Amino acid sequence: MIDRIPIPNPFGWEGLSTFSLLMMLAFLAASYLLPREFQRKGLNPEHSDTLIFLGILGTLVGAKIFFIFEIWDQIFVDLPGYDGKYLYPLTHFRGFPGRPGLWSSLFSGGGLVFYGGLLFGWLFVTIYFVKHKLDIGNHLDAIAPSMCLGYSIGRLGCFVSGDGCYGFATDANIPLLTFTFHGAHPSGVPVWNTPVIESFFAFLFFLYFQYYARYQNFRKWSLAAQFFVLHGTARLVIEFLRVNKAVIPFFDPPNLVNIPDSSGNPQFLKGYYWHGFSQSQYISLALVAFGALLMIRGSLWKKEEPMPEVHQ
Repeated sequence: MIDRIPIPNPFGWEGLSTFSLLMMLAFLAASYLLPREFQRKGLNPEHSDTLIFLGILGTLVGAKIFFIFEIWDQIFVDLPGYDGKYLYPLTHFRGFPGRPGLWSSLFSGGGLVFYGGLLFGWLFVTIYFVKHKLDIGNHLDAIAPSMCLGYSIGRLGCFVSGDGCYGFATDANIPLLTFTFHGAHPSGVPVWNTPVIESFFAFLFFLYFQYYARYQNFRKWSLAAQFFVLHGTARLVIEFLRVNKAVIPFFDPPNLVNIPDSSGNPQFLKGYYWHGFSQSQYISLALVAFGALLMIRGSLWKKEEPMPEVHQ
């Protein structure tokens, strides 16, 4: 895995981030598809550039905010006194020694949570729809294929850069779906390749929306609702394979989670220990429920009746 592509320069810059490169390619792919889909659906393609910009902005802002929520207990250490726990991380850029800082985490190049980006991206574009009095349902339906393709490309950035969103250790040996992890830990451990698994499913969803669903004359809001259900379900299931912290633990995790074994790898990589739903799983459940509610209330699995021909 390659975190950066070295580029010689006199400024000490380490090079081009592979994660940033894949994320940029994801938005470029969306910028190619979206105006064409708007035009096909009879929507104004001139809105697409602004919507993509708002999507990028929302993704970066929301992904960072949700990342802070994810590592909240590491930033605000439980120490006696209000000043010790809350004021120190606010007044020191790098936070407590040996722990992530609030400001250094917010302004770092890594640490992005997709669902935070998704929710804030939807929020920003929805505000734009409301402000310009655009049809929200039709526009969200048009965005669904681009969202799937963009996510599929962007998720590969997590794998290529080795940012650590890997799965549990496994004895399975399935090409692409498992790999030997040489990232944050000293020796290779076979683990589930959760970024590539997510990317694979997202690409399947893209093929479904791009080459089938958008031509089926489904009712308005149907493609958006299908996206929520499909993506939410996929993420919910894949999260069971991924090493994550439970928001509300149902079971106690292993006691030696961060203590290395004789080979130098953390003990948690030795086996499976899911102990409660992660932040992403709770959001996945909410997305699935919201999408299912839209489908049921609007009978969105049905198709619009074709307009009758008018004979002169």
